[in-house]
Amino acid sequence: MRLLDDLDAYAFRKGWPKWAVVLVPFVYPCSWPIIVYRFGAWVVRLKYKWLKIPLYIIYFPLKRLMEVLTTIDISEYAEIGKGFYIAHLGNIIIGHHIRIGEHASMHQGVTIGGSGKGGRFPSIGDRVYFGAGAKILGPVEIGDNVVIGANAVVNRDVADQAVVAGIPATTISDRGSDDFIHFRGKEITSESSDD
Repeated sequence: MRLLDDLDAYAFRKGWPKWAVVLVPFVYPCSWPIIVYRFGAWVVRLKYKWLKIPLYIIYFPLKRLMEVLTTIDISEYAEIGKGFYIAHLGNIIIGHHIRIGEHASMHQGVTIGGSGKGGRFPSIGDRVYFGAGAKILGPVEIGDNVVIGANAVVNRDVADQAVVAGIPATTISDRGSDDFIHFRGKEITSESSDD
């Protein structure tokens, strides 16, 4: 279940055991919008209208409440992989049809959105770190293990392992996001990929 992996991203950073994910919502208000997003994403993908409609009636006010309390707006139509982590509350917008891979780490002020008509939305790989104030706009492809620096504006494709910064964002390094992304099992994944 993706939500458990999301909550475990917080527990792992605290050094807590995996079972402590149940404590995360009480300690990390940053997890609240993720919980509401996962519920909404599940509701909109339900096939049975008789179940979908009453659950959406519950979801919609929860989403609006989260927007007011946290100033975070995550579209229920976005596709976000497991292990999603929001470090700080404040002014985060993730639009419709955005795709974000596994183990993304996001800071305040991030905007990810499309531009124009016809399915022109960003597609973002695994283990991407979004610095405070980063903007990802339009039909861009962002690779795996990428760092998007604070206040960077990404309006073109970004290769795997890149570190980008500036307006517009340009590649400043190929060190990747390994020092920025933390999750339980990362060491095992890294070691097994070396074989």
